Amino acid sequence: MTQTAARRITRAWGLLILLTIGSLAVGHSGLTGLAANGLILAAAFAKGRWMLLDFLKLRSVPPGWRTLFLCWLGLVTVIPLATAALPLLRG
Repeated sequence: MTQTAARRITRAWGLLILLTIGSLAVGHSGLTGLAANGLILAAAFAKGRWMLLDFLKLRSVPPGWRTLFLCWLGLVTVIPLATAALPLLRG
């Protein structure tokens, strides 16, 4: 492993820890509603993206595979947000 790759992985790990702590802080702060859910799901998407690209080494695969996995991750994070927003749309 090169020095640059090791730094990238260490930086990604640190950001994952910060996003996890941020998600916990939002969850335990008592914030409710769509904005709080959106913050937590945005952090989950960012964490999932770093996991896919850096730890599962999808940066070096063909773009089609990377797009497929990132679209799947997007669906997994957008569907719960859309489900939470559905009652607001019904009025």
